[in-house]
Amino acid sequence: MDRLPLFSGLTGTAGKFAGIASQILQDRLELLALELRETKIRFIQAVLLVCIAVVFSLLGLLLLVLAVLYVLPPEWRIYGLAVAAMASMVAGAAAFIVLCRRLARKPLAFDQSLAELKKDTTCFSTKN
Repeated sequence: MDRLPLFSGLTGTAGKFAGIASQILQDRLELLALELRETKIRFIQAVLLVCIAVVFSLLGLLLLVLAVLYVLPPEWRIYGLAVAAMASMVAGAAAFIVLCRRLARKPLAFDQSLAELKKDTTCFSTKN
């Protein structure tokens, strides 16, 4: 008879623990969803800005090359075209390097969720 209250106390504790665990899981999933939404928005903004920058840069570069080639004497136009092509390739490589460095500096997409999960793991794995 004495075991019945002990058993009911354990089931009550297990139920409370399950409720707390499900609340923690729900909070972490909400944080993950929020970070995913923010990452998606930042990605779309970056893609749109890159597309706009590429279109206007190419248009400006084309007009600049045509203007310079128009001004050059006919015998120098091929050299002018070669210089413009080299300058374009150097500028493109520099922009690619800057983009790679900028992307490397940004934190991971789900950095906060991973940090919270690590905190939860250390909290539940330590022996009190």
